[in-house]
Amino acid sequence: MSSAQALYRLQEIELALLRNQKRLNEITAILADSHAVAEARSQAEATQQALAPLQARTRQLELEIQSNADKIRATDEHLYSGRVRNPKEMQDMQQEIQSLKKRGANLEDTLLDVMLAVEEAEARLQAAQAQLQQVTADWENQNRQLVDEQTRLKAEQARLHQQRKQALEAVDADSLAVYNALKPRKQNQPVAVLEGDTCSACGVEQTRAIISETDRGATLAKCLSCGRILVRKTARG
Repeated sequence: MSSAQALYRLQEIELALLRNQKRLNEITAILADSHAVAEARSQAEATQQALAPLQARTRQLELEIQSNADKIRATDEHLYSGRVRNPKEMQDMQQEIQSLKKRGANLEDTLLDVMLAVEEAEARLQAAQAQLQQVTADWENQNRQLVDEQTRLKAEQARLHQQRKQALEAVDADSLAVYNALKPRKQNQPVAVLEGDTCSACGVEQTRAIISETDRGATLAKCLSCGRILVRKTARG
């Protein structure tokens, strides 16, 4: 294996490490962000808070209706008990009963409206809770998949680090120094494949001298345009 081929092998491993690390960073960010669940939970809580005063108003109206009915019954019983003989007092009590009945009818109409509002709010709450359950289930399932992927990628990173260590052993110090100097200026790809007589990175056709130097592999041949180290890709590569 020539120095250029050894560097190309090293580059492939390092690029794989970079890709894996990028994905690991993405997974870490996703696992730390439960925005969808938080939003669904917030919506369910807001719906619950909107329902609570309606339920309280329902209980209040039911108590008022019951109290009003008790007053009607008590007044009616007193009116017909035989103890009231004054016509004016009897008339007043009859008017009071009519007024109480009218109030009771109004309270019942109001209660009906509030009960309809409660039903609508309960339906919204049920839908919001169902949405929360679905989003949470989807999130948990996604998390399981992401955690599995994270575990796999970490194992792959460990394997790639071992392969990089082995690949470095096949690279001489001078060649590695050239590789490392080019790497930051070439987006971590200082080695390019010579495809026919063309650099795969920049697409520029090479001279016969560079092609010959690349094929021999005795020294590091560089692209006359982009300056990358050129290599003939072997069957293994």
